[in-house]
Amino acid sequence: MKCKIIGRPCCVGIEGQCIITTSDHCEFLHGYFHTEAALCSQVPCLSEVCGMIPFYNPLVPNQFYRLWTSLFLHAGLIQLLITCLFQMIVMRDVEKLCGWIRIMIIYVMSGIAGSLSSAIFLPYHVEAGPAGSQFGILACLFVEVLQSWRILRSPVWAIGKLTILLLFLFVVGLFPWIDNYAHLVGFVFGFLLSFALFPHITFNVVDERGKKIGIVVCLLASVGLFAGLVIMFYVSPIYNCEYCKYFNCIPLTDTFCNSMEVNIKFKKF
Repeated sequence: MKCKIIGRPCCVGIEGQCIITTSDHCEFLHGYFHTEAALCSQVPCLSEVCGMIPFYNPLVPNQFYRLWTSLFLHAGLIQLLITCLFQMIVMRDVEKLCGWIRIMIIYVMSGIAGSLSSAIFLPYHVEAGPAGSQFGILACLFVEVLQSWRILRSPVWAIGKLTILLLFLFVVGLFPWIDNYAHLVGFVFGFLLSFALFPHITFNVVDERGKKIGIVVCLLASVGLFAGLVIMFYVSPIYNCEYCKYFNCIPLTDTFCNSMEVNIKFKKF
């Protein structure tokens, strides 16, 4: 008498959990059924759930490229529309001012820094979109006002309008589905890079010397900030920061911010 094995490894959930079950049950759970294996230890469940490029080391789930690929993903048509409007209204003029190469560096690097900060301080939140990149471009407007302070008719009013807009956006970031950490770090990183990369005018020798020193300081600060974020993410990650979430979303009710969390506890199937 021979027994037919119908239970095979099935990868389910976003955590890469593996269970031994039938093909029909696995399909019902929207999982990945493995007919070629008999044990869960024989299948790379987490790699299948994550998708895209397979892990270099199956035992180490590392997909660092998501730090910049997430900049081009959007959580719906509304976010995509906001990105398109921002690029047409704000980013296009800034690109005309400084060139596409500079704006590309600022846009991508500010976005990566923002993604890193979100992954560090909000490791269990799902994030997508170029929030850090957009605030990096907003920082360019501040730098342009500061660089042209002497030739503007009302520089205080110009910087005041930008500050009011920035504070308003940070307040909006306290609501669900908006990433304030990406906003903050993207803005700081964009400010440093734009100060270092933007074309500028000088009025005298002292002003020229001061701006050259500022360029060097901003470049060093941006490298140090990025290195610090990488170290905090890969070497010394923060998994239990009780108060970090309040900068990203203020819980006005008991369930106001719950939709942003990802449940990483294993389910019993």
